[in-house]
Parts: sequence; structure tokens; C-alpha cells
Amino acid sequence: MTTREDLIDGLKMIVREGQRITSAFAPEDWKKQVHDDEGGGWNRKQVYCHVTTIGEIAPSMAPNLASVPAGGDAGAGVDINAMNAQLVAAKEGLSEAELMDAFTAAYEKLIEFIKEMPAEQLEAQTTFGAISGSVADVIDSLIVLHGLAHIYSAGGSATG
Repeated sequence: MTTREDLIDGLKMIVREGQRITSAFAPEDWKKQVHDDEGGGWNRKQVYCHVTTIGEIAPSMAPNLASVPAGGDAGAGVDINAMNAQLVAAKEGLSEAELMDAFTAAYEKLIEFIKEMPAEQLEAQTTFGAISGSVADVIDSLIVLHGLAHIYSAGGSATG
């Protein structure tokens, strides 16, 4: 089971790795296409828009995860593609510096939220789509592992 400390460590890693990787980006590097899908995919900036907004909405998601009735799915009825498109579009107008400030602030706030989240909420059993376990386990998958996967895939060769 994922502990509060595991989550906090993972969220700190997102900030650290996100800042480390983007620190090597030249202005043109932000435009590199790094995430492909049927809808055309995302460039590096769009990946960071996505990861940033996920960090921003996580504090409102976490209590909802804890309140899912047994056998329920917190992700039921959520159009992930539409949600992602809206979240990315909400940040695309920011400069890269503003985006990284928002990225850092989102995860710092999320860390503080996780520190204060009641243990019974973190330990409650839940499901979001194909992911089941404690709320802490689901947050670990949806936020930490998902965020790091995007950050590392966006990293690639910043100069090439």
C-alpha cells in the first residue's frame, strides 16, 4: 500500500524532475512533438500543461475518490480525452516560465493537501477506471506515476 510519505516523495520527485528536465530546454525545444495519439498528440509544452493541470485538480479529486461507494468507479462517465483537451487548452496561453511557475505551485499545494488529508480518506478503497486500491494507491498511479511518465517522455533529447 502506498503511504502518505510515498505520495509526498513522489510528488516532490515530479517537481524536481520536471524542473531538471525543462531547465535544459531552449525556446524551440518546447515545441517538439513528444506524445502521439489519434488526435494528433502533444508537444512538450502541452505535456507540461497537462501535468500541471492534473496537479491543480488533484486536491478536488482526492476526496471524491474516497467517497466512491463499494463497487463504484470514480472514473465512470468521465471523458478523459475531452477533459485532457480542456485542461491543456486552459494553460497553453502561458509563457513557458509562467507554466513552470504554475507547475511548481500546483505540486507544492498538492503536497500540502496530502500532508493534511485524513488517514481514513487516504486508506479508503476506491476504483478509477482500471485502477483499484486505496485512495493513496490510486493517486500514486493517476498523479505520480502518470506525471513522471509524461515528464520523462517529454524529456527525450532536449538538444536534439
